[in-house]
Amino acid sequence: MRLELRLKELLRERGMEQKDLVELTGLTTRTISEMTNNKLKRYPKDALEKIMVALDLHEPNELFRTSKD
Repeated sequence: MRLELRLKELLRERGMEQKDLVELTGLTTRTISEMTNNKLKRYPKDALEKIMVALDLHEPNELFRTSKD
């Protein structure tokens, strides 16, 4: 089982692009891109917190899903 960020899905649901999230969070384009494409093995806590605020999420589990790998 693998834990993945649902960031691509969440952005699509909100009609947003990665660049919008970059502007809202102050995170780098690279960080947002790598997180959106599940390229990171570790997620910076401060980045997750900024994304949760920007996307108006109230629980960390709204950001993640599990996949079979």
